Amino acid sequence: MIDITIDFETCSLSPTAAIMSVGAVAWKRYSDDSPFFEQGDGLLRYPTFSAHVDLRSCFVEGFTFDQKTAEWWSHQSEEAKQALLDNDDGDNPCLPIDVVITDLFGWMKDDVQAALGDTELCLWAQGSDFDIAILRYACYKLGIEFNVKHTQFRDHRTYYLEGARLLWEANNTFDHNSVPFSAAWAYKQTQDYQDISDEGAAHDPIFDCKRSIYSTWQMMKRIGCLNSKKQNACGS
Repeated sequence: MIDITIDFETCSLSPTAAIMSVGAVAWKRYSDDSPFFEQGDGLLRYPTFSAHVDLRSCFVEGFTFDQKTAEWWSHQSEEAKQALLDNDDGDNPCLPIDVVITDLFGWMKDDVQAALGDTELCLWAQGSDFDIAILRYACYKLGIEFNVKHTQFRDHRTYYLEGARLLWEANNTFDHNSVPFSAAWAYKQTQDYQDISDEGAAHDPIFDCKRSIYSTWQMMKRIGCLNSKKQNACGS
């Protein structure tokens, strides 16, 4: 089983959005210590994929730009803005959208699946209606084969919140004074990746991927404890 999370930064919230940058991270759901492949662990030479898109290529292909998203970006942190701007240089130039999407699928197949000798893939995103929908449309628009089946799609947000509800229901069985279930309660049940890492910033695609992965991986371990004889290790 190979898990890969993708994250796009875009110029619109529409499935037809112009894509500014792409990040993808391969990860290990069954690892006890960390979900991330580390450089030098002998498993993956390239555990992440990152690319910035030449927006002129999105413009001439007819992808969507909207003013509200531009205004939203204007209010983001300087770190997030700089993460976009720093990558348009001679060593790491912005690439046409068709090249970026083709390279993304090439990385999945050659640098991850072939390297690990496993073809069973789950493609994750934060939400069910954004990154994967945009990727599918981009492939359709550009005539690139989208070789991921719908049964391989996974959604970090839904998985996490449903997992947290299972924890809440288990706690409520023994504690009838438990607080009401809410998303705010749910997100307090695991540690935020932002608390353990000083790399990247919100809306940097690689950072956002790792943040989603880290929360999901912790929730998987918590749910695993509920279904094992070691429930005392689950905490409360």
